[in-house]
Amino acid sequence: MQKNYPKTGTTMKRILIFVLLSAFIGTGCKYFKKKPKVDQVALQKAKDDSIAKAKAFAEEQKRLAEERARQEELRKQQEFESTYKFHVIIGSFKVPSNATTWEEEVHRMGFNKTKILDSPNGFKLVSIGQFDSYNKAFNEIDRINSERVNEPIELWIYENK
Repeated sequence: MQKNYPKTGTTMKRILIFVLLSAFIGTGCKYFKKKPKVDQVALQKAKDDSIAKAKAFAEEQKRLAEERARQEELRKQQEFESTYKFHVIIGSFKVPSNATTWEEEVHRMGFNKTKILDSPNGFKLVSIGQFDSYNKAFNEIDRINSERVNEPIELWIYENK
């Protein structure tokens, strides 16, 4: 007589499936773990801090760019003034407001390149042009007065050192 034994392959499959399921459930797979709760207040604060830092950084970069531009403009102005140091002066004033008033009047007369200079003796000088040489400044005075033969303007040259 023959005994009926279960087939070894089927039993082995069942055992293997049981072992795998036990291992899967018993090891705490990430699918069965609870997700930690996120602190929404802390998350919002972190976002706000990050945005504030980004804005502060952008503002600082803008300020630095403006400062560099201002420094470059100042350097160019100093270079220009060191090159063009001969001024044709149309007025000299001890009172600064008088110099400003006269400069406005000179603008109305048609001189567009006016500038108020500080002289070492404390006077405010109203310049109508600056030149790189004494001769060019003198030629400008001659040109202006040749156009105004009937009423010449008293002009003189100042060298800004």
